Amino acid sequence: MKVKNNIQEVENLLKAEKSEQAKQLFAALEEQPTVAYFLLKGKIEQKYQNWGDAINAFNRVLEIDPQNIEAQNNLHLINNILSFWNPDLLNP
Repeated sequence: MKVKNNIQEVENLLKAEKSEQAKQLFAALEEQPTVAYFLLKGKIEQKYQNWGDAINAFNRVLEIDPQNIEAQNNLHLINNILSFWNPDLLNP
């Protein structure tokens, strides 16, 4: 039960824009093979623009729960960010 409370506390810190505190508290958690754990890991990595780690975390969510909409949406968002291309930047 304590682990679940810690995951919720990390989630609350992220929502309150206290990313550094959330990251530190999350780092103290032991890895768990749960959707909640990997969703949270993905959100933290995404917040710090660690795209590869975020993608890996969201893919782990989809391995556990292939129908998870939040993980699918976050992966789609990251893919859009990474594939963004602005041709005007290439034409001075």
